[in-house]
Amino acid sequence: MMITKNWFSADSPHRYFLCIIFLVAALNVFVRLNFLPPTISGDAHGYIDTARLISGEKGEGLTLYPGRLLKPLTPLGILLFTPLFHGNMIAGFLALNTLCYVLLALAMYALLLLFTTDRFLAMLGTLIFISAYPVLEYGLNLFSDIGSWLLFVVAIFGAVRYYRDASWKNLSIALAAVVTGLLWKEYAVLAGIFFGLVICCEPTRSWKEKFARIFLLGACSAVVIGIMQWIVYIQFHYTYIDFILEAASVSPVLTEHTPYFIAKSIFAVLLLGWGLVLAGLWHWRSIPRRDQYTLLMLLPPSLLCLFWTFVSSRLYYVMAPLLAILALHGLKTLSSRRLVQVLATVVIILGSYTWLFASGTLRAFLQ
Repeated sequence: MMITKNWFSADSPHRYFLCIIFLVAALNVFVRLNFLPPTISGDAHGYIDTARLISGEKGEGLTLYPGRLLKPLTPLGILLFTPLFHGNMIAGFLALNTLCYVLLALAMYALLLLFTTDRFLAMLGTLIFISAYPVLEYGLNLFSDIGSWLLFVVAIFGAVRYYRDASWKNLSIALAAVVTGLLWKEYAVLAGIFFGLVICCEPTRSWKEKFARIFLLGACSAVVIGIMQWIVYIQFHYTYIDFILEAASVSPVLTEHTPYFIAKSIFAVLLLGWGLVLAGLWHWRSIPRRDQYTLLMLLPPSLLCLFWTFVSSRLYYVMAPLLAILALHGLKTLSSRRLVQVLATVVIILGSYTWLFASGTLRAFLQ
């Protein structure tokens, strides 16, 4: 009986909650990869061919994707895991994303603990976050997003800690995550904007110190981007400008950039979890003032994804950390009874799975 009580205690050892998180994560990976085949999309071909190119492979079937070389961490990660699967790059790609998925769960748990002392609630919030439809559909698939989401969450974690304690250690965590993320996917730009806002609004440092640290953030980012740009330009005469123009030149019909698809994709980011988000907003005044300021600073970069040239819950998932923090507060205000909190979490996860397996039918019905 005492063990059962410990599982539901707000301050039980972290290992209890991490055990549940990793078990659910393992179940998600098993269900996703065993019952839904990986999607061999254009993105998958691009990253795999880029990995082959980096490895020195040559051949007629190899297509050049210089835009992927500007952000080489996914191809390099594929190459790291491929030898474990006898040269199978698809398996290496899935292994890379699975590892990033587990680390994402750990990072999200750490982030949510900054907004609550209730470890049980942080666990439930993490389960909602890692079981969301975009993670199941795209993160555990042959796309590059999951690693970038991981670094995005780590950057937010470091920035929030910096806002509360403007130490060089916390600055280094956020800075390293942003700079590394620039070599993974564009989401790191949004993390950098959030970190910049945090540096400006942090109350204990002088403006001279703030400008110096913003300059450090900008300089480190520019050096990393500049080195990759120079390498790619020397070899292939391809720049970030070419990458942006290619994205902007896609037909509006293909991008689905309409109010309907934008609203649908935003809803799909958290699906039934939006109920807890709205509950968190309804009880906004009960959120500590410091956390309110943090969420308000996180709002602008989270909404900048609406300016992407494509519309997808995958691209809009950068909103999810903000929504997860609000959902955490909504879960707390929904009920103090653990059973109710668990049932709400289970219903939200089942909603994600329903959309995952029946999305084709539901999309046709809604259209």
